Amino acid sequence: MCGIAGLVLVDPESRAERAEVERMTRTLVHRGPDGEGVWTSGPIGFGHRRLAILDLSEAGAQPMQDAAGEVTVTYNGELYNWRALRTELEALGHAFRTSCDTEVLVEGWRAWGVELLERLEGMYAFALHDARTGQVLIARDRLGIKPLYWAEAGGALLFASEVRALLASGRLEAAPDRERVDAFLTLGYVPGERSFFAGIRKLRPGHALLLEGGQVRTWRTWDPARIQPVELPYEEAKAELDRRFTESLEAHLMSDVPLGCFLSGGVDSSGVVAWLSRRLGRSVQTFTVGYPEDRSELQHAARVAEAFGTEHRALELDHEDFLTGIDRQVEHAEEPLVESAGVALLELSRFASEHATVLLSGEGADEAFAGYPLYARNLQLDRLRTALFPLQAAPVRALARLGLRGERWTKYLDWLAAPTAARHQGNSCDVTASLRRSMYPDGASAGTFVERHFAELFARSEGHDLVARMQAADLETWLADDLLLKADKMTMAASIELRVPFLDHSLVEFGLGLPRSHKLRGGVGKWILKDLFSELVPRDLLFRTKQGFPVPISQWFREGLRTRVEGLLTSERFLDRGYLRPDYVRSALRLHASGREDLGRRLFALVVLELWHRRWIEGEAEPARALTG
Repeated sequence: MCGIAGLVLVDPESRAERAEVERMTRTLVHRGPDGEGVWTSGPIGFGHRRLAILDLSEAGAQPMQDAAGEVTVTYNGELYNWRALRTELEALGHAFRTSCDTEVLVEGWRAWGVELLERLEGMYAFALHDARTGQVLIARDRLGIKPLYWAEAGGALLFASEVRALLASGRLEAAPDRERVDAFLTLGYVPGERSFFAGIRKLRPGHALLLEGGQVRTWRTWDPARIQPVELPYEEAKAELDRRFTESLEAHLMSDVPLGCFLSGGVDSSGVVAWLSRRLGRSVQTFTVGYPEDRSELQHAARVAEAFGTEHRALELDHEDFLTGIDRQVEHAEEPLVESAGVALLELSRFASEHATVLLSGEGADEAFAGYPLYARNLQLDRLRTALFPLQAAPVRALARLGLRGERWTKYLDWLAAPTAARHQGNSCDVTASLRRSMYPDGASAGTFVERHFAELFARSEGHDLVARMQAADLETWLADDLLLKADKMTMAASIELRVPFLDHSLVEFGLGLPRSHKLRGGVGKWILKDLFSELVPRDLLFRTKQGFPVPISQWFREGLRTRVEGLLTSERFLDRGYLRPDYVRSALRLHASGREDLGRRLFALVVLELWHRRWIEGEAEPARALTG
């Protein structure tokens, strides 16, 4: 696991400056503390920071070239099928000099060209230059496990694992993309190609970019919307799930450094630990985090750890730790995220880094196997929508709001106006059209991007099962642009490589294609996975309410942090930015403090937005000091 950065100058006669590539690369030292490499040739410069996981010798250093010096690559990730690909390439006559997966990219490109991308299994983001043709290929893995940003600025195409490296080039300045503010407040993240930074784009999951003859072309290499139904009886499907999950978990264990697991005590992380311990016979280190206001997750994790004999360590944080952690989250996430659990993940990663370099997590199981309660809730809303047909009319909903006050009821009434395919905007959707009118100075015109983006996603999967369509949409949005971004950035901030065995792409395809009845029963999601794991994990842990690493933020914003949050969000600096109507902000603070509504998530979004602006636009090193009392 590493950090990559680089540039390609538009003028083919110009020369990339080594000093510029070094500036970009050195901003990524946390992603790769074990070494730095820079390579330039004519208008092209590649940089690399190394976190050594496989082949710890200098032979694995990057950027890496073939023996002829014609193909050069800078790469971040792990290829879990690299040994099989290497065997195939050796049979074709290719010679290898190292024992790491990077060299497979170099020789694979020489053998197969862009068809190489179809053969890769794993998580990756890389850039490759072919001196024979002048082509530059940039690619990202199917699920977007590893990040990759790019921009065209100052006569160059820039790319990097993180935004900070692009800014370090000196060719562009940090500025907010104001057209994405509503997306952030609606969803808690920014989906799609454009990032929250104006002019900086994300190479989308399962996409590649080819620069050839001065022209940039991007295309999709994998599409979760192309769902292939899995026609298997339930027991056969469960046996196949067992086989696929076990194979994926075995592949994710390759490492020449200490390995462990994040353990929340929930379904997915508990299943990973159970399979490692009982099915694969591995001794396991586990790590969890919790808060004194709610120790239930610590207790659940401790039960799992005791049941499977893990070497277990727990970290406990309070609200002052949380405040300190917010600065680190804003710093390392770069794009704003409404992920209070991200603070806990970063602190837990720092804690775990003293004992392990590679950690496994249960990320992705909910998207792959329909684990979110929202899937069942949307189906229920469709039935209710039919029964309450008059509420589809705007005037009737306006009358209903007179008796059903509060943001929660406003959202549900708005949702009843449209079927799931038009309503679903992911597990984290927190703002609807009626709320926008009260939130923004130009509320009537806000929200078009979010609605259009999800409409396009659902159009691609038209004709498939509705639950699978929601899963596919969430894979490309909530998972890629929020959960995986958080997981990568928070763990890499502590120089930890995070692996996600549920996101083997063939396992994901299997989960998407399963019949709805295999995944969703009696309103309970992820049924087949829970049923499989119940062979080893206590059922009361598997069928309890999903929590993850919960943070009692609503309670803190009413108690210990109330006056500090109110001070920040009613300050002239925040209100004068014009993101929201001042009367809405003050009303939200009053309603939450009174206990009449739980607006903790909304208020945290506003806190993050302001701290993001102070850090990334105004350059404050520790903006969360505004919250310390």
